[in-house]
Amino acid sequence: MMVIFMNSVILVTGKVKFRITLDPSIWIIDDRKFPLSDRIPGTEGLAVELGPFLTNAEPDPAATHVICHRSQGKPVTLTMEEAHSALMCFAKENKPIREGGPALLYLADGSNKEQPVDFLTQLEVVAL
Repeated sequence: MMVIFMNSVILVTGKVKFRITLDPSIWIIDDRKFPLSDRIPGTEGLAVELGPFLTNAEPDPAATHVICHRSQGKPVTLTMEEAHSALMCFAKENKPIREGGPALLYLADGSNKEQPVDFLTQLEVVAL
């Protein structure tokens, strides 16, 4: 029998003053949550903005990008602006994201709504 362990947290690392561990399973009680469809029509689920979490990590002023490391697939690089405005979908039908989880990252403009960044394990703040 093969057992696959899924990451349930996302680390914020790199050029930050404070390393942060994000646990999407507790966002269900976060007052900042909202229906994803309110921001990106044609999507479903509950989401929070990524920006406040990045701000709390206090990125180095020289930081320019965030590399989204994934347990499956290649890393995805976002500008700091894209990352700050990104939306993290953490639940669909009031259940935690299992497939591709623990959260799905959507760009604020919805341009990746058909293929959100999935299988997130780490958000690495870098200066490129």
